[in-house]
Amino acid sequence: MVGSVHFWNARKSPIFRHKNRSRVKNLTNIENPQALEGVRVLDISGPAGFYCTKLMADMGADVVRVDPPDAAGDRYPGPFYGGESDRDHSIYRWHYHTNKRSVLLDINSFSGREIFDSLLGAADVLVETFRPSEAIVLGLDGSSLREGYPSLIHTTITGFGDDSPYSDYKATDIVAQAMGGLMAITGFPEEAPDQLGGEQAYHMASLHAAVGTLLALLSRDMDSMGRDVQVSMQDCVSMATLQTANFNYYTWDGIIRSRTGLNHAFSGQKQASERLSYSRTLYKCKDGWIAYAAHLAPPNAWRNTVAWMAGYGAEQELGEQRFEDPDVRVSEQERINQVMADFAAQRSAQELYHSAQKLRLLCTPVQSVADLLKDEQLDDRDWFVEVEHPEIGETFTYPGAPYKLSETPWQIRTRAPLVGEHTCEVLGEWLGLSSDEAEKLVALESS
Repeated sequence: MVGSVHFWNARKSPIFRHKNRSRVKNLTNIENPQALEGVRVLDISGPAGFYCTKLMADMGADVVRVDPPDAAGDRYPGPFYGGESDRDHSIYRWHYHTNKRSVLLDINSFSGREIFDSLLGAADVLVETFRPSEAIVLGLDGSSLREGYPSLIHTTITGFGDDSPYSDYKATDIVAQAMGGLMAITGFPEEAPDQLGGEQAYHMASLHAAVGTLLALLSRDMDSMGRDVQVSMQDCVSMATLQTANFNYYTWDGIIRSRTGLNHAFSGQKQASERLSYSRTLYKCKDGWIAYAAHLAPPNAWRNTVAWMAGYGAEQELGEQRFEDPDVRVSEQERINQVMADFAAQRSAQELYHSAQKLRLLCTPVQSVADLLKDEQLDDRDWFVEVEHPEIGETFTYPGAPYKLSETPWQIRTRAPLVGEHTCEVLGEWLGLSSDEAEKLVALESS
């Protein structure tokens, strides 16, 4: 439970010594800086904000993670390295906090809050995921922050936004996926809705929050005034659900899209039980699955599909001229699917993939995590990176960048911080304290 605290203006505190900073003067590598080098970010977010601040940290921002001393209230899921189920051994934490630094602070204590408020005065951005009532109690709501820190970019990620009937409702990834409609169109029509893997709602919200934060930083250059960036997880997921086809099916034709299972995502349908007008797109092969999406494509694509199967002597009657008529292919979907299923079942995913691509057909293997680790395309792009963990004397393989920038490259410079690893260091750099002063302040906070 969030305790009541006094909102204290750090700019009036003797702890805070920084004057207005020039971002350019804080660049550590003037010749080849990273895109966000010199930007200071305080990260006090939960899982919905982890990827937002990771994106900024990996592009050079100085992101400081504020970790509470109470590990019970700051749990991270596994798996855990070496069987040690604490924060420092959570591989989940490792992934989302690369390039960040960590300070250990109890923002509900008086001394901890003084330090935190001083750090706010030195920051460019605050990213948090408190519900509005929690933020008000903590003095971290938009109006309080605007009064105390007029140049701060305040990014908040919640389930339903800051000003709505549901604004104070709790939300997790699965709640946002359900409320945003994405689960309703995921899975098989005869079964229950499915949750997408990989915490997609959290990632959607974090991506939009990162974009909004960068836009706010750009606009701040015009007037030196801070901005509030509000992100609703439901809004972000709804954007994915209500893309043109889904939305227009309902608004124009009164058709509520259902789950399509193995079939094409744009399958036209009125009821889940009716035959789909698009073909299946997933087929089981000898060692997994392939995704294939060209049955109803323009005539040349269909001819190439037949030529593809004919190369193996597997086209059967699909080579007949009547199948070049799209209406015939719609009426004969069950037969086409059966021929395709028999064809795929006798071959490996990689064999089907490469032979289809030679004919410019939309075919690809459905890859597992193990497949991705040995994927030649990702390897050629140097997508995976090796990250050292000196505290345990090992190096681990990490996922790489979602984009490549020519002049300000993405980079994992350091592994995720140990909890509180940089407390004294950050107090010295951000607040201008000497080592002795920082250590005394930390000792006071710990007492």
